[in-house]
Amino acid sequence: MSVVDRLAERSARTLAGSMPAGVGRGELLAVARHLAGAPEGATWWRGRDLVAVARAADLAAVLPVLDEEREEPRLAALVMAAVGIGIQETADRLGWTERTVSRWREAAEAGRA
Repeated sequence: MSVVDRLAERSARTLAGSMPAGVGRGELLAVARHLAGAPEGATWWRGRDLVAVARAADLAAVLPVLDEEREEPRLAALVMAAVGIGIQETADRLGWTERTVSRWREAAEAGRA
């Protein structure tokens, strides 16, 4: 599949709001809080904008600017993994390579084991 075809497909899914069933912005924010270790109700935690992270994981939302130094893209990738969004779609959405997204996921899984 060409890059143009993938972008067209992604745009169509985004316009259709193709999030996994039952996943809304509130759930994405709750997952972001959980993965960051933030208390319930937090929108910022240890310098990370959890609302921006949740919006980045929401395929129907405009992609916000994420702070690389605060590891917001990595946290967004982990949120997307937690709700069942694939590696390729995550990489395309966040602008990182599939290998980087895979490494973030592998490191998170190794840390939990």
